[in-house]
Amino acid sequence: MQTTLLTLAIAVILALLAALFGPHFVDWNAQRGNFERQASALIGLPVRVGGKMDVRLLPSPSLVLSNIEIGKPGDAQALRAKALGIEFALPALLNGKLRAVELRVIAPELRLSLDRDGRAMLPQALAGLNTEALSIDKLMVEDARVEMSDAASDARLVLGKLWFNGE
Repeated sequence: MQTTLLTLAIAVILALLAALFGPHFVDWNAQRGNFERQASALIGLPVRVGGKMDVRLLPSPSLVLSNIEIGKPGDAQALRAKALGIEFALPALLNGKLRAVELRVIAPELRLSLDRDGRAMLPQALAGLNTEALSIDKLMVEDARVEMSDAASDARLVLGKLWFNGE
């Protein structure tokens, strides 16, 4: 009995060590295409990751993507961000649901415009977002930049250094 418990304890310790140190030895950038395909399917628009990717399993599953762009390539209305960090809730993830305990967006850029008739033209990424697919407990936006333009008056307004923290 004691040998069985000792073997089980060693197996659990090895599994925890693999979960802790294993992600450091995986080249997550080689999996970029898979991440982009899954995110594109989730959002409904093309997602591109231009920078480094980092995945952690412990203490809680988390994902950090650098230099992301959501929208069609070359689209001026595409959403861009310097980094996107998501910490997932493990129990929800084990049940097949995506629940972000914390979602942090660093230096996002958003362009809003009014056409000549005064109708708002929002980025397609906001219109196509599937709000049922991901729930967010805490949202943090750092150093955001919003550019607004009016086609009728040719006026432009840029709001920078915007920060938001909310639950």
